[in-house]
Amino acid sequence: MNTIEKLQKQTAQYVIEYITGKGMHTGIAWFRDSFNELCDAMGANEFDPDDIGFEMDDLVENLKKAPWVAEIAGKPANSRTTEDIDRVVNSFICEYWLTRPEEVTTKDVADVLKVADPLSKRHLIGQKVAIDCIYALNQEQLRRLDAVLNDIEKNPDLGKSKGIGR
Repeated sequence: MNTIEKLQKQTAQYVIEYITGKGMHTGIAWFRDSFNELCDAMGANEFDPDDIGFEMDDLVENLKKAPWVAEIAGKPANSRTTEDIDRVVNSFICEYWLTRPEEVTTKDVADVLKVADPLSKRHLIGQKVAIDCIYALNQEQLRRLDAVLNDIEKNPDLGKSKGIGR
């Protein structure tokens, strides 16, 4: 069995233990670290959270409040309109970070769109992990898994800032 297959099995196991609360690896850190290792092995880490100009936990929480940002992020770059970018600046960045439009940089917009992208490789791996876990979880647990995966796909450091360890 190759490294990626081992990581897929390990990640599914940790996810199931985390969601059900049963087993030796019930903390978010086991799930997060294994998922990140799997993403690394599959070349899916498209950004480094330390390079993003926003606090990741805040950005992920605010993206949940503005799901329309993911729609813009999912568009090919050459089909995003000026109105799309203006909306990200004025209705998202300026609103949630209480800043003026002239203070927002193109890097700020790019960072938001990178993290919000629903077509990211991390998201696709998250979907694969969910499929690997379907057999072991009930509907409510699957809904919880979906929410946690959505956060961890966007924030590789999920749980770290709160000091949550294994």
